[in-house]
Amino acid sequence: MNRHEDAADAARMVGFAMARRKAPARSGEYARLVQRFDTEPDFAQVVRKVAQGFDLTVLEVHPQTGLVLGTTPETDFAVSVSDLVPQTSDRPLYLLAQLTIAAMVFPRPEDLDDDEHVGRISVREVDDEVRVRAATIERRLAHTGEDVDPPSDQLGLEGLWRAYLRRNATGKTKTQTGRAPQASTRALVKRAFTHLESHGFASKVSDEDAGTYVTHVKYRLQIRDQAARDMLQELAALGVAALPTDGAPGPAQPSPDDAVSANGLFS
Repeated sequence: MNRHEDAADAARMVGFAMARRKAPARSGEYARLVQRFDTEPDFAQVVRKVAQGFDLTVLEVHPQTGLVLGTTPETDFAVSVSDLVPQTSDRPLYLLAQLTIAAMVFPRPEDLDDDEHVGRISVREVDDEVRVRAATIERRLAHTGEDVDPPSDQLGLEGLWRAYLRRNATGKTKTQTGRAPQASTRALVKRAFTHLESHGFASKVSDEDAGTYVTHVKYRLQIRDQAARDMLQELAALGVAALPTDGAPGPAQPSPDDAVSANGLFS
């Protein structure tokens, strides 16, 4: 092929990666491009340059998921958590639900490198896990005499988990200020799973336990290559997750209003 055809193929491959629910197994053309990337270093470099033109990075090319893209701060292909979760007070709790899903799906560092590892997890299990941890924090703070809520704009991780505990698990939580009821914690967890499902990271397999899901290779690659170390750092400090040991630093943990990749975990 000449360089113009290479550029067209590279752009086509990036387009496949940015499209939802596209995989080499379902597209002979995508599979051909993955094969080219794996066997032709010059073509692989063109693909990386095309991604770079969109302010994206190539994290990996996998035979099952195809081209896995990451973000840079400059990309226009980004969605903020404020777009996903309109209610300001819900955003940190939504992120906590996403963190807990990742921690429960990959409880051991080696799970992040295992192509055969499939997480099976439910909305109820995630909600229960957060509540158990939050109750432990409550007891610890009460025992040490530090049972004081932090300022609402300076929650920190402990304050965040305690805020989660005080939400109703299954029904709307009434407020004392006359404002609209707050979403239940299971509704926020459900929203997190729905987001993962819509971007090909997970699939719903039953309605058991408020919804049971299995994760896909694409989710593992995103967690391992883009988010694992920093995203799970604070949960690991509380004993919820084990960190990977490859020594590779990850990007900074996003704040509730940070924008992230169109193919990233929170996009």
